[in-house]
Amino acid sequence: MQKMITVNINNQEYEVQEDCNIVEACDAHNIPLQRFCYHRYLPVDGSCRTCMVEIETPQGMMVTTACTTKVKPGMAIYTNSEKAVAAQKSALEFLLLDHPLDCPICDKAGECLLQDNYFDFGRYDFRRTVARYFKGGKALNAGEHIVLDQERCILCRRCIRFFDEIVRTPELGIISRGHESSISLFPEKFIRNPYSGNSADICPVGALTLKEFRFKQRVWFLKKTKSICTQCARGCSIYIEHNKNTVWRFMPRENPALNRVWMCDRGRFSFNKLHEKRIFTPLKHQEEISFNQLYDDIAELLKTRRSGEIAWVVGPFSSNETYYALKTYCGDNAVCLMPPASGERDDLLMLAEEYPNAQGATFFGLQTETAPLIDKIQKGRIAALIIVEMDLFNLRNDSFAQCLMENIHKIPLKIYLTAYRDETVARVDYVVPVRTYAETNGTFINATSLLQKACQALVPEHPDIDAACIALYTIATGARKHQRRYSDASEMYDKLRSHYDELRSFQFNQIPEYGIALNMPKRADEPFKGIHVDFNVCSTAKPLEES
Repeated sequence: MQKMITVNINNQEYEVQEDCNIVEACDAHNIPLQRFCYHRYLPVDGSCRTCMVEIETPQGMMVTTACTTKVKPGMAIYTNSEKAVAAQKSALEFLLLDHPLDCPICDKAGECLLQDNYFDFGRYDFRRTVARYFKGGKALNAGEHIVLDQERCILCRRCIRFFDEIVRTPELGIISRGHESSISLFPEKFIRNPYSGNSADICPVGALTLKEFRFKQRVWFLKKTKSICTQCARGCSIYIEHNKNTVWRFMPRENPALNRVWMCDRGRFSFNKLHEKRIFTPLKHQEEISFNQLYDDIAELLKTRRSGEIAWVVGPFSSNETYYALKTYCGDNAVCLMPPASGERDDLLMLAEEYPNAQGATFFGLQTETAPLIDKIQKGRIAALIIVEMDLFNLRNDSFAQCLMENIHKIPLKIYLTAYRDETVARVDYVVPVRTYAETNGTFINATSLLQKACQALVPEHPDIDAACIALYTIATGARKHQRRYSDASEMYDKLRSHYDELRSFQFNQIPEYGIALNMPKRADEPFKGIHVDFNVCSTAKPLEES
């Protein structure tokens, strides 16, 4: 429990956390205070000078930077005094002195701190009498994902500190002196680290922008939906930012116990996969059929099979609700296949397991041993195989997938639940289209046993496309549409939570912003192993987007 102290801000007393800086103390109580160089997850720099406040000291009143000054019991702080406001405006005026008027064509417009702070704290009279200095350096290629506009840079050094202190790959620096100073790459070098996209997030102006988002959408048109990244077992908290049912970018969402405010490029630029190779119409032997015919055919075919002859195979890509449906409605012949970890990993965020929910399969007690099922398939004792959200025929080095390829002719009925047209689609009898994780509500458990929710961002193209968990329930129980117990995956979560003490207190809409830490063994180390990054965060801090 952090110790709280009392300070006086603008003649009003507030309780704040001991040893936090003045910026965080103001943010905790929604007291406006501008800043550029300060970032709570980076070392304090104090270079922009825009967060100036006036404080009482034993030597009298003093103007100082709020980011470099720690609060003390009884401290008197003034953010709106005459001297503080004059210092703030002077610093802002210097930053805008040579800044180009790029707002109409700048991708940062709408989320630019320079715009926001000028309208909130600036609005001074124009006093320039000398010609503007042009830094040049427009739209420079800075790397695979980054475009650099040197003349927009305000020299806050956020990007430099991020590469130096977090990623530990120094790739940017400041060259020249005085008003000629500019951000620059090293000669004949480019930004190549796997976290480069974060530099565009933390840039307070439009100096660093993403090639994948540049000139695609105006940010004020985008809607934000809270979700998670599904590209590895870390499950970073993100926003899915979308407009007109199309995802335009993934952005990291602040979670102090998980990814802080960072995400890797592998996850950030995976958003296009949501729209690629989609399948929206049911298939019977590669011919399109209706959803009614699909479920009627499957119900009739499964009636003639004994439960022990029906196998259900899922991977670690599905939601907890899908695992619950398998465990509850599909019998004991359900197996979760765990592909070998083959991705890139590091000590920051990335894990080699390129799937988001292996822990969920463990939590719900799904069988992971495939040898008994392999034996049944080889002996011809499996009459129906239902594959759930896993491209089995794309797994080249997996023993179960290899067995399936060699013995596929021994299985009379093969059904595949998928959102994408992949290699497995061509090898099965029936294809059941299901929603992507962005088209439904659901929960996932990451490698460090943190349960998080992913909220629905998009609407599926066909109204009869269900989430995988509901499609499984329909197939396993033979329910018709008007007979279904669930209409949304969140309803299945609200059903399953009553069976688990750790979840019982949380309905889907009440799952905490930062997730639920479950009491189960972890599959991976905590993120940022051996790297100290929490320089400024206090326990009373509000999320950055609310500050």
